[in-house]
Amino acid sequence: METIAHAAGYSRSAIYRQFATRNELLQASVHRTTQRHATAMMQRIPSDCGPVGLLVESLVMVASELVHDPLLKTIADQTPDGTVASLIAGDDGLALFVEPMIAGLLAQDSTVFRPGLHPHDLAQFFISTALSMLLSVVPHSSDPVVTRRYVETFILPAIVASPPPAVRVFGDGETSRPTTRHPSMRHHD
Repeated sequence: METIAHAAGYSRSAIYRQFATRNELLQASVHRTTQRHATAMMQRIPSDCGPVGLLVESLVMVASELVHDPLLKTIADQTPDGTVASLIAGDDGLALFVEPMIAGLLAQDSTVFRPGLHPHDLAQFFISTALSMLLSVVPHSSDPVVTRRYVETFILPAIVASPPPAVRVFGDGETSRPTTRHPSMRHHD
């Protein structure tokens, strides 16, 4: 608690007045930080990228940026496994935050996504995918190009009606090669 209080700029007693337990503080900090990042990401993603582009770019930003958040790194150092992903996995409010956004995307253009997808299921899938990237389960996921290729080649086929063609994701040495954009990704680089 001392380390967390110091990093936050508060005394330990001030922290304990607001939060009954260390876990309550950790959960509140993670929830607030992930919501702050999600809001900032949404503002940075071009409005013309389409619903699939929004999902792709959100995952790219999570994998390449969220893992480097200084507050989350400080808090993660205090967890048993020392990962940001374990903190986010424990945030019950995250699914409640993500699900309405997913429902909005599904409603925006239902023909883009596979029929029968439920917002809650897709939100859980999206969160699980992001966590696997934060845990570095996906090799080189901190590289935005690799993450974008991974999502377009392996994730989109699970959720979109007409996925983009598969591309080489790992090990070709051409990290700057552009990816093929899905038609619903209206954003032009």
